Amino acid sequence: MDVDEILRSLGKYGRYQNLQFAYNVFCLPMITYPVVIYVFIGYIPDFICKVPTEYPKYYTQPDSWENATLSSRQCDVIIEINRSGLVTQESIPCSDGYEYFGPATVASEWNLVCGSEGLGSLSTTMTVVGGILGATLFPALTDKYGRLLIAYTTFFALSVCFILASVVPWFTAFVILRFLTGVFSQGSGLAFATLALELFPAESRGFIVSLASIMWALAISSIAPVAFLLRYVSWRYTMLAAGLIGAHSLGTRWILQESLRWLVANGKYEEAKEWIKRAAKWNKKDASDILAAMTSANGEVQVLVETDTDVNRLQSDDKKPGKINKDPRDLEKLSILDIFRNRHILLTSILVWIIWFVNSITYYGLFLTSGSMSGNMYLNFFFNGIVEIPSVFLYIFTINRYGRKKTCVMFHAIAGVSLSISAILLFAGDTPVMKGFASAMSFAGKFGISGSFMTIFLYTPEIYPTNLRALGLGLASTVARLGGMISPYAALFGSHISWGPGVVFGSLSVLVTILFLWLPETTGKELPDTLDDVDHFYVIKKNKK
Repeated sequence: MDVDEILRSLGKYGRYQNLQFAYNVFCLPMITYPVVIYVFIGYIPDFICKVPTEYPKYYTQPDSWENATLSSRQCDVIIEINRSGLVTQESIPCSDGYEYFGPATVASEWNLVCGSEGLGSLSTTMTVVGGILGATLFPALTDKYGRLLIAYTTFFALSVCFILASVVPWFTAFVILRFLTGVFSQGSGLAFATLALELFPAESRGFIVSLASIMWALAISSIAPVAFLLRYVSWRYTMLAAGLIGAHSLGTRWILQESLRWLVANGKYEEAKEWIKRAAKWNKKDASDILAAMTSANGEVQVLVETDTDVNRLQSDDKKPGKINKDPRDLEKLSILDIFRNRHILLTSILVWIIWFVNSITYYGLFLTSGSMSGNMYLNFFFNGIVEIPSVFLYIFTINRYGRKKTCVMFHAIAGVSLSISAILLFAGDTPVMKGFASAMSFAGKFGISGSFMTIFLYTPEIYPTNLRALGLGLASTVARLGGMISPYAALFGSHISWGPGVVFGSLSVLVTILFLWLPETTGKELPDTLDDVDHFYVIKKNKK
C-alpha cells in the first residue's frame, strides 16, 4: 500500500489537509516560547543598592559612623569618612537588599543580580536540559502510541507549566517548571511536526518545510508584541499570557486527527478508512476506489511508514516514503558504535557536530542578547525573528541550484562577517549611529545563521546509511542542545562586554566555513543504504580530487 498515492488521490493540497496543517502551525507560538521568553521576563531593570538604615555590625570604625557619608551603587554601598581633612572610603555589600525601578521581573523579584546574576541564565539552561530529555523520551513514545496522543497531552502539560510558573512564589519551583516546559515543548514540537509532514506526499514536503520555517519565525516573534503590551506590569502576567495562548490545547484531541501513515503502519486499518472517508468528504473526492485499493493491499507486505520525524522531513525525492525501496532484511544491522568505527563517518560526524553546536549557540545567543542591544528590545527581538523569513526564500533558491555545501558556506559567511563587523562597531564607538549599524549587522548575522540551520538540517541525514540516519541526526541534534545550554550566558557576557558575543559568534561562524572543505557534497546523490555505500562514495570523491 502506497500511502503517498492515497494522499495524492485525496488531493495533494486538499482542504482537509490544509486545515489540519493550519491548526498545527497555530499551535507553534507556545512551543517556541520556553527558551526565549526569558528575554522579557528575566531582564535586569535599573537598580541600586539600598542604603543601610542602621549601623552594620561588621563595620570596622564605629566611632566615625556618624560622620560618614553613604552613597549607593548597584552592588555595594560606599562609605566616605572625613577625618580632619583626610577622606577615606570603604565599600560594604548590600546587606539591606536592592531598590529596583520599573515593573517586577524574575531578576528583581528574586534578586538575581550582582553575585546571583548567573542564576537567571541557569533557569534558561535548565529549559534546554529539559529539551534534551524530551527529545530523548518522546520520539519513541510518539512512534509507539501515536502522534496525536503525545501531541495533545504534552501541549496541555506545557500550557499548565506556563500557568503554574506564573504564580509560584519560590525560585526553585520556577526553575523546575522551566525545566518541565523544555521537556513538554520538545514532545509537542516533535509530535506536531510529524503530524504536519505526514499529511502530505513526498514531493510536497520541501514546500511544507519551507512554509513551516516561515511560520516558525512568525511564531517565535509573536512573544514580542505580547510582552510589549504587558510591559508595565509584573513578569507574571507575560508568563500567564503565554500559558493561556495554549488554552485551546483542551480541544486538540478533537480538532487534529491521527497520522494516516502511522495508522497504516500499525495495522489500524479501520481507523485509517475513517480517516480517508473524512478527508474525502472535506476534499469532495470519491473515497470508494481508494478504500477498495486499501482493502486489497491489507494482506500484502508493502506497507512502509517512516516513523522518524526528521527522516520524513528530509526524505530525498528519488525515494518514495510510502513504499519499500529495498527489502529491509537486506540492510545491515548498525548501531551507534558503527559511527565511531567507520573512519569516514566519524570524521564527517565530528565536523557536522561542530557545525550544529555553532549554529545552536549562535541562533539562541542572538535571541537572548537582543534585550541588551541598542534601541527598543521588543523591536529588536521581533526583527530577530522576522529576519529568518528572507533566509527561507534564499535557501529555496540556492539549495538545489548550488548544492548543500555552497549554500551552507554562503549562509555561514554572511553570519560570520556580519557578526564580526557588529562586534568591531561596538568596540570602536558608543555613539547611537555606531550602535544602529551594529544592530543592523547583528540582524544580518541572524539571517545567515537561520539559513545555515535549515541547510545543515537537510544535509545531516544525507551523509549516513539508512540504518544510522535517524541516529546520526539525533546525535547532531543533541550536540546542538549542548550549544543551547551555553547560549543563555551570552546575555550575561554581553552585559559586561557589549562586543564580546559578536566576537565569539562571528569567529565560530567563520571557522565553520573552513570545516566545509573536508565535507562531501550530497546534492543529487542517492542516499547511502550501507556502510559500503558510504565508503564507495568517499572513494569516488577522493578519485575526483
